Amino acid sequence: MLKPTKPLREYYRLFIDESGTANPLDPKSDVYILAGCMIKKADSHDLKIKADQIKFKYWGDTSIVFHSREISRREGNFSIFKDENLYKDFLVDIENFLSISKFRMFFIVVDKNKAKNIGWDEKKVFKDTTSFLVRHFLLILLTSNSRGEMIIESASAEKDIFLLQSFAYFLGSGIIDLKIDRKIVRDTLTSVSFVTKQNNDIEEQIADLFGYAAKLKYKKQSGEAIMKNGLYEKMILEALNRSIYKVPKEAKPKKDKLFKEVDPFLVLP
Repeated sequence: MLKPTKPLREYYRLFIDESGTANPLDPKSDVYILAGCMIKKADSHDLKIKADQIKFKYWGDTSIVFHSREISRREGNFSIFKDENLYKDFLVDIENFLSISKFRMFFIVVDKNKAKNIGWDEKKVFKDTTSFLVRHFLLILLTSNSRGEMIIESASAEKDIFLLQSFAYFLGSGIIDLKIDRKIVRDTLTSVSFVTKQNNDIEEQIADLFGYAAKLKYKKQSGEAIMKNGLYEKMILEALNRSIYKVPKEAKPKKDKLFKEVDPFLVLP
């Protein structure tokens, strides 16, 4: 007699993009953000096809890279959108793409002024943001009985080492405060990979788009003025609210405890 087989566990990939600088003393940015774009591995191919269709429509070239800064300012490859009607058409296409695609976002945001006031340095920012990022991804995987891997665009050896250290810590210790054994963690989080800018994964580009949106969202929450009439800003903020990971209101007691530990828009310190 054949034994019933266990259902295959979903496999997720987390693509990570950073925006701003991590040094609290650096005036170039007032926030530092890690944006995580989480998607089932099986859905990645379809996501790329949809993005390539938009790129080919406007440029006849699928190697174009979506960057929020350039889209908002209509610079570089996006200078073709000085034509207002063409720009509006493009934003509709991007909004539809972001709305129907199967991915979810979560963010770690550091208010650098607050971090500076309590004595944080760049290493403290890197250490805490990467630790929370890995922890949140792990918790999301555990609540859905899934497995996954992390992929990040390599920036510098100094910064990358903090992600590796966080990865190694959870693999070696588990999640101590929640009594999650390291064996469970090792069966859940399989690997961390570093890629170059030339990889041009569409998920990394989406993380870049929403990293900018996360900055706008935080400024809005803090009562700061943002671009009132920015068509792109309005669209990407609304898209963020649709795409951010939603913690279920009700869950089984065991999983509810884990869900309560997940903050999809975590602000530090």
